[in-house]
Amino acid sequence: MADVGRFELASGRSLHLRELRQYLTYEGLLEGLPTAEGNERMLERLAAERRGKTYPDGPAHLIRPTERPVAYRKGERYPFGTPSALPRVTCIGRFQSFEPTSHRAGDFSGLVVIWFQEEYAFPIDPDVTRQILGIDWDGLAADIDY
Repeated sequence: MADVGRFELASGRSLHLRELRQYLTYEGLLEGLPTAEGNERMLERLAAERRGKTYPDGPAHLIRPTERPVAYRKGERYPFGTPSALPRVTCIGRFQSFEPTSHRAGDFSGLVVIWFQEEYAFPIDPDVTRQILGIDWDGLAADIDY
């Protein structure tokens, strides 16, 4: 990353982070443990909230997080699912390229990227940065008109 919020893909395309929203992943969990089942519902909801949005956002792409097991009382089964946690911070970044995708159907292109990391950004977790740099922009981003 050359500077904060600017990414250069292997293709030479520059991406610019225009907006970054962050919040604690389990901020609303009032009691109990996070579970793999609840996490899956959360991931589906995050992607669904972005469907159909265009200007200025573009579609959404989820970088699938790694879950870690959460310990429960030894030898006992947790009654509400499989205890499992996502990284602590949910990040939703709106990226734009000043160029349209290879389809050339707009003035610029955009994509919302959703990821998780243990700390608030900046910096963005290095593993996530590698995944952002590996995004198939032409396949995932939308061309957008001003």
